Parts: sequence; C-alpha cells; structure tokens
Amino acid sequence: MQFPQIQIQQGYSKLGLQTTRGQHSIEQPRPSLNMSQKHVSIEIESVKGKLEIDSRKAWSALGKARFEEVTDRIAQASLQISMQNIAEIAQNGDRMMAIHENGKVFADIARQNAFKERPIEIAGEPGYDNVDITYTPGQIHMNYIPGGVTFQPEVHRPVIDYYPGKVNPYLISQNFIFLSVSGQQLDAVV
Repeated sequence: MQFPQIQIQQGYSKLGLQTTRGQHSIEQPRPSLNMSQKHVSIEIESVKGKLEIDSRKAWSALGKARFEEVTDRIAQASLQISMQNIAEIAQNGDRMMAIHENGKVFADIARQNAFKERPIEIAGEPGYDNVDITYTPGQIHMNYIPGGVTFQPEVHRPVIDYYPGKVNPYLISQNFIFLSVSGQQLDAVV
C-alpha cells in the first residue's frame, strides 16, 4: 500500500532596503578681530638758537661809529678841552702875576698857544676783543604720545547643517508555504 506523502515547500520573504545616506556639513566662519591701531606721535617744538654779534666797538675803533656816538664823543672831548683851557688860563694868570720872576712870560704863553694841538678823537679805542659775540642755545621740547593696538574680537558660532538619511524598505518576494501530497489528488496552497 502506498501512503500518501506530504511534501512541503517553503519560501521566505525577501525584503529590499533603499537607503539614502545622511549628510551633515559644518562651517566655521573665521572670527573677526576688529583691530584698530593708534599711531605713536611725537610732537617736537624747537626754539632756534640765537647768535648776537655786536661789532659797534670795532666800527667805532675804525672811526665809523654811529652819528649819536660820534657827537657824544665830540661833546665829551670838548668838555674836557674846555676844562683844560680853564685850568691853563688860571695857570697862565698865575705866571703873569709872577712876571717879576721870569721876564718873558707873555712870549712863552703866546708860543705855547700858537703851537698847541687839541685833537678830538672820534675813533674808539682799538682792541682785540672789540667784537662781542653772545650765543643763546636753542631748546627742543619733545612730547611723546604713546600709541597702541586695541582688539574687539567677534567670535562666530559654527554653522551646522544636518540632513538625516532615509531607509525605504520594499518587498522583493513574499513568503509562502506550498504543501503537496503525492499519491492522491489533493492540492492545497496555504
């Protein structure tokens, strides 16, 4: 006798996955320094030196003095000459009073007065140091103003973009169980 045999065939489900990868981007903007610089400055103020040369004595010694100085010199010399004349007149009067001592007093006085020189010097006194030189040195005033650098940094946050990935599952083949019986005419599909 022949027993019926049951044959079982089974198929598993096949799944397919379609994936899209996730993406991310990170961007870091550079920080801004915002730097400003103040320059160093030096203020210099100078007073020029002063050279004074006084050559009036030298010109005076050469006889080329200023008009006021020459007239003053003439006036001083005239005063001195007039004082000398007064003294000589008094002295000559004393000599004339004593005529009995020397008999030719009037002739001597006339001879002295005839050949007498009374020069008036209009030139100054010569000398090696007639030129006066005075030098006043100049001065320099400096004012230093320091500079500097200032920073005002500005930090930027990173820019992060993220795009998540996707998974799409799909069915390639469906599972099944197929039963068959041999020896009999029995077919059934589950």
